[in-house]
Formats: sequence, structure tokens, C-alpha cells
Amino acid sequence: MLMIAVSSAAALAGCAAHFIGIAPGAVMGRIGVYDYSPSVIQAADGRLQFWWCGQGSNPNRPSQDNDTIQYATLNPATGKATQPVTVLGETDGAWDAAYVCNPRVIGGFFSNPLGDGETYSYAMYYVGTARHSGMANSIGVAFSNDGEHWKKYPQPVIVTSTQTYYGAGQPVAYNNDRKSGIRLFYENTNRAGVQHVEAISTDGVHFQDAGTLTTNGLNSNFPGTSWGDMAYDPKTQYWYASFNMNVREPSTTGNRTERGQLGVTLYRIPASSLLTGESPWEELHSYDTNGTGNESNFLAAFLRDEYGNVSTGPYPTIELFTSISNPKPRWNAAPGDAAGGATPEFWDIGVARWTPGEQLLPLNQYANDTVREATTGWIDPAGGFKLQSALGLLYEGPQNGATLAMFSCKKGATDYFVSTDKACEGQRILGIEGYGYAQPQAGQSLTPLYRCTGGRDHFLSSDSTCQGEDSAPVLLGYAIAE
Repeated sequence: MLMIAVSSAAALAGCAAHFIGIAPGAVMGRIGVYDYSPSVIQAADGRLQFWWCGQGSNPNRPSQDNDTIQYATLNPATGKATQPVTVLGETDGAWDAAYVCNPRVIGGFFSNPLGDGETYSYAMYYVGTARHSGMANSIGVAFSNDGEHWKKYPQPVIVTSTQTYYGAGQPVAYNNDRKSGIRLFYENTNRAGVQHVEAISTDGVHFQDAGTLTTNGLNSNFPGTSWGDMAYDPKTQYWYASFNMNVREPSTTGNRTERGQLGVTLYRIPASSLLTGESPWEELHSYDTNGTGNESNFLAAFLRDEYGNVSTGPYPTIELFTSISNPKPRWNAAPGDAAGGATPEFWDIGVARWTPGEQLLPLNQYANDTVREATTGWIDPAGGFKLQSALGLLYEGPQNGATLAMFSCKKGATDYFVSTDKACEGQRILGIEGYGYAQPQAGQSLTPLYRCTGGRDHFLSSDSTCQGEDSAPVLLGYAIAE
């Protein structure tokens, strides 16, 4: 989660044309201001309800222009969206006086949580702090009957355990009984690092920690990373989670510090193993610059029903709404220029999907008049690229013994290459191409992948002589033969 002070594959992206002021290439978001960290519910009438953290004027103090909670709806059938409205801001003199952000909205039946005799149908868990440094965050809750007009509970429901680190953040709410029985998952960032904690409540207000989520199975190439969201599939009894990758090292981005991670990774785990780790997290797919073309992809939220289940919308396809930097950098953007587009004023909300059973990614090589690019993901349509060759297939996550991660990398403005080094050999990382094999496998039809160095660029080949262009090719591993 990020507090900001003022100083993809999206089939729904076409809906932006009906939305006044939306940034082209986004599903939700306003031109010229930042919009990120969404919470999305599919309502009973089919509308998508969006709440997110966005720049705006605090309704309680108009001179305060920074983080607010925004709200809008989108009709996926017609593509029509409502104009965003500010629905929550900071409260002077309170625990959330400096910032509010990272909403997570859940439906239910909340009887008299504010002591006012009223019953509410929505609860919004959000992050706030009174520190202008953005540290010592806690999690609060507000209640509503229409998703737009909210009343805050006066005190945080999860109190920070630190005054010098980030504290409690990025809440995820699940309604356990369709009334007010809430399972709240949150990040706790303190001296010990980042932990993900489960807390439980019977009234939506008073919580007790129940345990720490397992890290077994999370990608060790991106250690200590934060998450964006969780959601439950009651049909398969899996929990799904979207974890952020790392932020790129400034040494690889023209010494410009990017805001927002390069990608998110989708995982799932059996419900019975969420705390025990008896079965590990299963890595399903990564949504990163390599796959989407966006420089930053982070804090992804699941499309959920009002109680926190993913069995809605295009299910069994899982739909995520990602925070993205927008627009996408050109194929020949220098590292510093690409990084310049990953600053908050370019943040919007995009969409990504994952469908069970579609495990293999085609690894293709493209070429234009300047360079060759081998990728399983995005190719700049303005770059004049044409398909040159099909190199094989990679798994979207480690499985069936294919555990060798292949990374998409870029040197300078135009030299794309593939590496098995998670640091891309000191160059800019674009993301994960997929997973292959380090060695030949008995009974499997595989093709070798050699990294070759031509006179102008790097390229991949199944030929150990690189078609005569390189006398010392590097064998990266093996892909599944098409």
C-alpha cells in the first residue's frame, strides 16, 4: 500500500469510451490524477461497483488535496460508467487525519455497529494514519447502505503495532455468515518485515487475531513482497491471492525511482492450508510489464460478489482489476523514459483475467527493422513487429517439473533478451516469460532455447549455432515443443 501526498488484456478497456474523463487504456481512472488500489463488487443487478484510492479534495477540509476514497459504477453490458464521486476523506484531529486509502468493501447485515440504532448493508475497511510521514498506519471501518454515503466508526479496528514502520495495511474482508461475521486479512509491516495476518469478528468492529498466513510456495525470486487482495472460491474451496512483485532497482531505470511494482502474481491455496502451509501456495500466472506492456502493475483486486467470493462475473475465469501506470511506454523507450511514466499522476485501473486449464504460453519471436524480441506477452502494436518464429511453449506457473523461471529483460532502449537470472544480469526486468525445464525430460518433446547475440541485438533460437550469428550461444533451458 502507498500513501500519496500531492507534490491489459482488457476486454473492458473499450468501455472507457463511454466514461467522461477516463484515461484511454483504463477501465477506471481520471486523466491527470492518480487512481489506484481498487475494491470491486459485482452487484446483484450486474453492475460493477468500484471504490478506490484517488487524488481528490477532502470533503471535510477542501484545502486538503491528496488521498480520498472514490466511487463509481460500471455496467459491463453497455460499457456505461458513472462519474466518480469522493465518498470518504480524512477526519481532522482523528487517527486518520493525514491519509485514508486502500478501501476494501464487503456486504452484509451490520446491526447497530455505530451505536446509532441503524443497520447497514456495507462495511468499508480502509487504511489511515495521522502521520504525514505515512507511517504508523491502522485500519478503520465505515458503514453505508448505498455504497456512496458512509459513516465512520470513530476508532481503528486494527491498531498499528509500530510507530516507526508502516504498520497495519492493505485489508481484505470476507463475510463468513452473510451477516456481520467478518474474516479480515491484513498486512502487518514492522521491524520483523511483512506478515499477513487473519483477524476474526462477529460484529464487524471488534477483531481478534487468529493466525499468520503461510508463505510456503510464494515465489522466492520476489521475497518479502506485499499483496493486493484475497478472495474465496466456495465451489473449489481455494483462497486466491494477488501478491506484488518488487519495485525495479533505480540502477536499471535511468536512476529514476518507480512508484508501483513491476507486476503482480496470482496464487491459490486450499482453504485448509491457509494458516498451516500443509499444501503450498500454487503460482498461477504473473501480470507484469512483459505481459501487459504497462510499466507498473500492482495492488490488484479481485472481482468478487458482495461477500468476498470469486464465483461471480466470468467465473470460472478469475477477473482482477490492477493498478497500472498508463499509458504504456513505447517499445523503444529508454529506461528512464519508461520509468517516468510509472509515477502517480499516470496511475489508473486496468483489468486482467486468468482461466483454469489454460496453462501454456506461446513463446514467439518478433522482429521489426531494428530489433528482435522473444516474448510470451505484449508486443507494441506501433512498433512494426511481425512474427518471425514460434519457439515453443512455457508454463504460466511452475508445474509438471518445469520450475526454471525465464525472465524478460531489456538492455537500453531496444535490446530485449531472455535470462534465467532474476536480476536480469543487472538490466531492466520486464517480468516472467514463463517456466520451462533446465534439462531434457524423458518422454517429453522439448526444444532447446539458446540465447544468441547478433550484431545488433539478442535473440532466441533452437539452433545451437544461432543460424551462424553467434559462435558462443548460451543454452537457457528447454521449452515444450509445439
